Amino acid sequence: MSTTDRAGGAGRSVLILGGTSAIGAAIAEALVVQQPGAVVVAARDLDRAGAVAERLRSAGAIESFTIRFDGSEVHEAQRVVAEAAQLMGRVDTAIVAFGAYVDAAGLAGDLDAALALVQLNLQGAIAVGDALSTLIRAQGSGRIIAVSSRPNGWSRENAGVYAASKAGFDAYFLGLGSVLRKSGGDVLVIRPPGVNTPLVEHHSTFLSPDEVAVETVRAFSTGLQELTILTHEEKRLAGRSFARKIVDRSRHELGRLRRSARG
Repeated sequence: MSTTDRAGGAGRSVLILGGTSAIGAAIAEALVVQQPGAVVVAARDLDRAGAVAERLRSAGAIESFTIRFDGSEVHEAQRVVAEAAQLMGRVDTAIVAFGAYVDAAGLAGDLDAALALVQLNLQGAIAVGDALSTLIRAQGSGRIIAVSSRPNGWSRENAGVYAASKAGFDAYFLGLGSVLRKSGGDVLVIRPPGVNTPLVEHHSTFLSPDEVAVETVRAFSTGLQELTILTHEEKRLAGRSFARKIVDRSRHELGRLRRSARG
C-alpha cells in the first residue's frame, strides 16, 4: 500500500522492518532529517504504520509507503524486502527493529509461546537478514541498522528466552556485517539499555527513543559496526572514571618532572 503515487526519489532511502517500533521510527526520523529520501514503513498494523509514515513525511521524507510485515512469517521476508526496493528504487538503509519481550512468568509452562518468541526475535531476523543481504549484493551497496538489546533492568532469571533470542540476533548480524563488507554493504548492531516506549511502563532511568536515535545516527555516520549504548548513570560514572585517569596521569607526570629536576 503506497501513501504516494510516485516511486523513487533522491536522497537516502530507508526501510523500517518493525516500523511501529518507537526506536526504529526515531532512528528513521533522525536519518531522514540528516538526508531526506523515500521511506517504507513495514509493520503488522498498517494504521499505525501509516501514522509513522506521516511523521516521517513531516520530518522531511520525500515520499513514504507502508507494507504489511510480520516478522514471525519468515517466508514472507524476501517478498517484503523486494517490494520495498521496488517502491523506492533501492534500499540504502534498512532498520531491523521488530521483536517482542516476554518474561519468564509470561512463558511459564508454555513451550509453544517460548518457541514463538524465538521464531520472531531470531528466526525472523535471520530471514530478514538473508533477504537484505541478497538485495545489498545485487545493489552493490546498502547498510543495515540492527536493533539488538541489553538486558538492562531485567535479571537473567526473568529474561532467559528473550535474552537467548537477542544474543542470537546480535551474533547473527555481527557475522552478516563481516560478510557484507566484502560486497559493499555494512551492518551496525546497536544495543540500547532500557528505553521508554509506549509498550513499557515509564522508568526514570530509561532513555528516550530520540536519545537512542541520536547516538545511533552518530555511530552510523562514523562507520561503527557495533554500539553498546550506556545509561545516563553509566555515562556519569564513565566520565568520572575518565577524569580520575587524567588526574592520575597528570600527577604521575608531575612527579616524574620533579624527580628529573632534583636529579
